[in-house]
Amino acid sequence: MTVPALVVSMAATFPPWMPPMFGAVGRIAPGLAARLAAELLCRPGGRNPPQSWEHEPGLSAGAPTKLACGLHALCWGDRGPVVLAQHGWRGRPTQFVRLAGALVSRGYRLVALDAPGHGVSPGRRLSTRILADLLRAAAGELGGVHAVIGHSFGGAAAGIALEEGLAARRLVVIGSPTRVSAMMTQFGGEMGLPGPAQLRLARLFEAHARRPLRELDLVALGPAVASRALIVHDEDDDVIPVSQARDLEQAWPAAQRLYTRGLGHREVLAEPAVVEAVSAFVDSPG
Repeated sequence: MTVPALVVSMAATFPPWMPPMFGAVGRIAPGLAARLAAELLCRPGGRNPPQSWEHEPGLSAGAPTKLACGLHALCWGDRGPVVLAQHGWRGRPTQFVRLAGALVSRGYRLVALDAPGHGVSPGRRLSTRILADLLRAAAGELGGVHAVIGHSFGGAAAGIALEEGLAARRLVVIGSPTRVSAMMTQFGGEMGLPGPAQLRLARLFEAHARRPLRELDLVALGPAVASRALIVHDEDDDVIPVSQARDLEQAWPAAQRLYTRGLGHREVLAEPAVVEAVSAFVDSPG
């Protein structure tokens, strides 16, 4: 299985001596090595540089707000059904600015959450388990949501939240990893963890997730989620390969799909054709 560039880039942020150190510690004390790797894997460590269109003149900046669950958010619109949006690993709420404009024009209110470990919201640690729980809490606080849009890691967490009871009529996953359980194993490999430490790492995350890890992969979620979903992925995504979306398409035959070319992992959020398709899907009846 191809290692997503996201996994490689996460490992690349650590100094070159770290994988050999993890290899040595993992052979002597696999439990300790697993705990240290788990801590690193759950720390986003800030944000990627913004895209130029996130602060384009003429686009509404969104109103900052703080939810009772502790998360900060940007809000566009002051009435209508709520659409909850979640950015990905090292992303930001402003990445949804163009989608917000399209949805507000259709009578919706968009609330884009700022994830822990990314800047304004409290906390340093993040996982799909943490984020899915926070999405459910935010939706409850907002009085329910009409739709959830998740980009990258945010889409993986959004699927879990819906499967575990977040009531939304529409789910949009954009450039999302569909087998997060495999990515965790791949991260351990990139960090030099030997086999016994890899097993300990998996057990730690399963205890944290409160379920077997594979049950939290998007491809494992049931037809009730798939039937209200739109999968968006760019063929040239250099962070999450399009093969992951193809796997999800096979697992979710009832879902709608939109594939693009030449946009990559982040520009897809600003492409006018994608913005129109996503907003039309959110606004569609049924």
